[in-house]
Amino acid sequence: MKATSFSFGKKVAVMLLASSSFVATATTGGFKMVLIEDTPGVSKIKAGLYQEGVAEATATDKQADAFSKHMSLCVAYTHMAEFKQAEQACSSAIYAARRAEGSDSSYKREMRSFAHTNRGVARLMGQDPVAALADFQQATTLEQSEINEHNLALLNEKIKAVSPVYTASTLKVTD
Repeated sequence: MKATSFSFGKKVAVMLLASSSFVATATTGGFKMVLIEDTPGVSKIKAGLYQEGVAEATATDKQADAFSKHMSLCVAYTHMAEFKQAEQACSSAIYAARRAEGSDSSYKREMRSFAHTNRGVARLMGQDPVAALADFQQATTLEQSEINEHNLALLNEKIKAVSPVYTASTLKVTD
């Protein structure tokens, strides 16, 4: 498994989902997702134990903020090929990021951008590339991070390979 971390209030683990030791049922073709370190279930999810990670993340005795919990569920469900549940968890993370108390607006934008990029991967794996493109564009608009730009560029490459006429710039989708 290939993972790197960087600071953003909490540690964020960036997971390269094309890593064969990490991927179970969801083949993600090099797209990246984000997990929040020090959140119940994350170590299990990173180890490929998705069911156990979901159980730990949703246990009532485990304390985690709503954003971190839903980010974990989004990644786990994506790997379990439960794309509707993954999309719902990511949407809940977006909502939680908007409502995060005590966070400044730039922090909230960064949180939302990562939730959008995760939802974009879940939607793409669930065979909805148009919705994925919208999420990747929204993520990049909110925060021009390496992860967000990577996912948008990779989807753009894949679209261009299928039809060179259509690229992310010609298919500008608004949220």
